[in-house]
Amino acid sequence: MSETPPTDYELYLRVPELLRLQKQPSELSCPDELLFQVVHQAAELWMKLADFEMRLLGPLISSERLAEASKTLRRVHAVLVQLAQSLETLYTLTPSDYMRIREVLGRGSGQESPGFKRLLAVPAEVYPHFEQLLAKRKLTLIELYREPSRHADVFQVAEALIDFDLRLQEWRNRHILMVYRTIGVGTPSLKGKHSEMLERGLRQQFFPKLWEVRDELYGEWTAKNPSGADYSLTGTVKPEPAPVETPLPARAPKPPRRKTK
Repeated sequence: MSETPPTDYELYLRVPELLRLQKQPSELSCPDELLFQVVHQAAELWMKLADFEMRLLGPLISSERLAEASKTLRRVHAVLVQLAQSLETLYTLTPSDYMRIREVLGRGSGQESPGFKRLLAVPAEVYPHFEQLLAKRKLTLIELYREPSRHADVFQVAEALIDFDLRLQEWRNRHILMVYRTIGVGTPSLKGKHSEMLERGLRQQFFPKLWEVRDELYGEWTAKNPSGADYSLTGTVKPEPAPVETPLPARAPKPPRRKTK
């Protein structure tokens, strides 16, 4: 019986080659290894797409094609959401499941991911294009944030860049929780680093100037409204610190009264 010829769908997506990239059932160290491979291979594809779109972004911004730039960033945000959600399936791995996979993983580690390394590098290549845009519009960042409605197209791109930061950090946060769930907090990774060291990445800012302008803007506001600095983001008054009671200085003892004869 002759084999069924591949469909146009299979040929276009190169499905046979794609499905050969995972271990065959007889080669798996345990059933969970297929899940581990598929999730990580899919993540590399999503990161490849995000990196590709981010590299289109710079020229779009500097040429003031801001509607296209905003659409591109929305697509990247959606990709980062997919990356974060894909980790949900890895939460089903028990610590003992992972130990069996680790035996065949060798010295491999997610810290070596080429897609992740590209995502960490690309924001530094994008931001100079945004600075060129500000220069063309004769704008400073603080001017943009003082009156966002006057420069709405530029402001939307700035906030979409901030959203890139947030989406990427949400993914990294889910990843560190997955690591904790699987190997614990103090266990060395395959590269000899404790998982808690990964938390440093959660404090990374890819567009630091867009975060700093918020400090500057709030600083201006509090300078004009000194009492406003006593309010939290929820609108409630911050409690004043309890007064510190200063002990009164001890009185000098009175000299003894002289006895009169």
